[in-house]
Amino acid sequence: MTSLETLIKQGRKEEIWTKYCGFLDLSIDEFMEIQERLLLEQIDLLGKSMLGRMLMGDVIPTSVEEFREIVPLTTYKDYLGYLDVQREDVLPRQPKTWCHTSGRTGEYKFKWVPYTQEMYDRLAEVVVAAMIMSSVNRRGDINLENNDTVLLTTAPPPYFSALVTRATDNHAAVRFLPPLDEGEKMGYAERVQAGFKQAMVKGLDYFYGISSVLVRIGQQLEEGGTGVKLSKDMLDPRFIIRMGIGFIKSKLQGRALLPKDIWKVKGIMTGGADSSVYSSLIKEYWGRDPLEGYACTEGSLLACQAWNLNGMTFFAENDFLEFIPEAELQKERENPDYKPKTVLYDELEPGVYELVFSNFHGGIFIRYRVGDMFEVISTSDPEINVNLPQVRYYSRTSDMINLANFAFLTEKDIWFAMEESGVEYNEWIARKEVVDNRSYLHLFVEVGPENDLGEEEIRQKVKDTLYKINDDMKSIEEMLNYDPLKLNILNPGAFQAYMEYMRSQGADLAHTKPPHMNPSKEQLGILIKDRKFKSD
Repeated sequence: MTSLETLIKQGRKEEIWTKYCGFLDLSIDEFMEIQERLLLEQIDLLGKSMLGRMLMGDVIPTSVEEFREIVPLTTYKDYLGYLDVQREDVLPRQPKTWCHTSGRTGEYKFKWVPYTQEMYDRLAEVVVAAMIMSSVNRRGDINLENNDTVLLTTAPPPYFSALVTRATDNHAAVRFLPPLDEGEKMGYAERVQAGFKQAMVKGLDYFYGISSVLVRIGQQLEEGGTGVKLSKDMLDPRFIIRMGIGFIKSKLQGRALLPKDIWKVKGIMTGGADSSVYSSLIKEYWGRDPLEGYACTEGSLLACQAWNLNGMTFFAENDFLEFIPEAELQKERENPDYKPKTVLYDELEPGVYELVFSNFHGGIFIRYRVGDMFEVISTSDPEINVNLPQVRYYSRTSDMINLANFAFLTEKDIWFAMEESGVEYNEWIARKEVVDNRSYLHLFVEVGPENDLGEEEIRQKVKDTLYKINDDMKSIEEMLNYDPLKLNILNPGAFQAYMEYMRSQGADLAHTKPPHMNPSKEQLGILIKDRKFKSD
């Protein structure tokens, strides 16, 4: 098979587009044919493995319908005793490598996930597809070039994001800043700073990773700093020219220096609940809208936007896709013994669904509930002639805050409220609290150094924005006659102190920050230990 490097060198753009972005040209029938074919191949592999037979039961399914009827939905608990101890003898196919994501406190430290060679190869292909679509304005165009530079902001091995980066490095002729062998030995902040420093000299073409990192780099420049210490590298003519041109651009615009003055990035790729919240800031600082994708350790890279940056489209060849409608989830909430029914990709209608997937290519997760919700915004995208359902990330099922069974708030809702309120803040967490049979949203906010507002002023600003974002939140006060928002300001440095304490206790990287939504009482206690206000 001809390598991507060779295809780029020879200018074979049509072949590159077909190989990496051709999934956008599928009809819904073609998409489902691929799904069925790969699922039947996967069932055959699962039926020959101990863990596969254990999960599927005594009868091996012979069709998609039978698979959905007899195989139960699973969560990571169903794989404990096997994956958490990395047993390879029970798997359908020998893994190339293992990676992990964070586990559940008190249950298991990590969720270990095996990746076969085929799954590993697909990682790189999907990243290349996202790089292409993040950097073009029309179908069939290719701006990806050999030796393009990519800022390294992913976690070190054995985290999933490191696996994505390694697979991409093996597949495409890109240059990570800093190089992977160097960067993987550094701490996260050191790695980002080193990459930023090298990009000052070598340029920056692509970024994929955490949205807040890009925003923070932009803020540092805007505030008159870079976070990079002076060094002999800054005598490099390329650095001097790049910074000189940047300063001229910013002065002509009558504003502070921004990243877009220094670099003209080709593409930006992000994911997560905060992606859409930060997108406007990323555009302001970097001069380009980010392309949003969706990935999880257990399911790999599952979906991404096209070049017009509307809804995301799922990939047909990574996992078998099922979706639990909101009405079925409500039945399950009312009766935990209820087994919710799923619909397939070609049965989606506008609405909110929980994702369920089964790995292809010898993976082990079967009808797996990762806990992520998606909103189907349309069944096609006529603007770019994509005839597949379009989705956007909605929330984590466990991250939804339900107030009086009346208003449902997602992490994204609160991100938007904090950003749109105009309050200068560093971080926040949110909990649902019940007092005197009334449900409250309790926000704990660490404000920024420039904040000059009092606690009640901040609460009112956030409340006003929340009411605009979520009509049902406002209706609680109007119909149930109470104000559902509580807010307290945390001590300066509270989140940094929390992270330092967790590191001192030997916590893994994934557990050094409290979750934004519904942290435990123990986590909240560490964060607010020096404050004297009622939190329950």
